[in-house]
Amino acid sequence: MEFFIYHIDKAKECFGIDLSLTHPKQISKWAKQFLIDIIKQKGLVFNTAIECTIEGKPFFVFNPNLHFSISHTKEYIAIAISDKQIGIDIEQERKYKKELVERFFHPKEVEYLNFLSNTNQQNQAFTKIWTLKESYVKCTGKGIANNFKSFYISFLNNEPQIHNNETPVQIQSLFNKENQLYISISELSSPIK
Repeated sequence: MEFFIYHIDKAKECFGIDLSLTHPKQISKWAKQFLIDIIKQKGLVFNTAIECTIEGKPFFVFNPNLHFSISHTKEYIAIAISDKQIGIDIEQERKYKKELVERFFHPKEVEYLNFLSNTNQQNQAFTKIWTLKESYVKCTGKGIANNFKSFYISFLNNEPQIHNNETPVQIQSLFNKENQLYISISELSSPIK
């Protein structure tokens, strides 16, 4: 597994700007261009056509053994590649919103976040849990809509633990202090046969 983080200024420098695209669509286009560059840098040669599953998980049509995941914020693009199913999420710190947490998070996560008395701690924990959950549903391809409450994240010695998950994954959460970015990655524990 490898992951890459790019600032949009690098994307502008490498690929230019398509003025016909909205900002989110432009970032998506840059992300795909960076993905293709990574593949070329690795010396891989194949048709990089991408399609999506019914649930929306993108995959390479002509290389089912190379998995990838893309995420972006307003200013950053994150890409992960692996020989196993993978999911990545990147966020700058988000404000804890009790209504959102109660709607989408598992009751144990709601309890944990409400227990934190400091607003900064709540914001940090909310962002960390959100990115971990999002990376997991991206890895499994099940999406947020019906899946976010079905599993929960806890922390043991500040290391994330995932519970009630149907698909065994390895999860990790990183914090890029320089750019104030939360990065979470979930990778299938073993390749699908």
